Amino acid sequence: CEVWRDLDWLVDSDKIGFDTSEHESLQAALVGVFDSQIAGGKRYDLATMGRRKANATYFQSHGVDSSLGVAYGMDLTPLVSNPSLDPAAFTLTFIQRFMNDVAERFERLSA
Repeated sequence: CEVWRDLDWLVDSDKIGFDTSEHESLQAALVGVFDSQIAGGKRYDLATMGRRKANATYFQSHGVDSSLGVAYGMDLTPLVSNPSLDPAAFTLTFIQRFMNDVAERFERLSA
């Protein structure tokens, strides 16, 4: 579970959405394990559950929500299956695709 940032910036074709609709109380209990952070005033427990609900709503903006919660992931199989693959280069390909997507959107607006 990525906490500090999220993967919502990935282009949709690079995202893997995990349906987190079920077992919400178990999820809350697992996130609540980090009591020292929560007790310190950072409500990661509420924020994490809220992020999952937001992901479900925003992922498919033009359709009815198919789940109540979504956690994003990305396929790291190429890194695991190919030890010579550079993690930085692998990651930068995702950033490049995102940059290209943003540039294409600006081009369409300018046309």
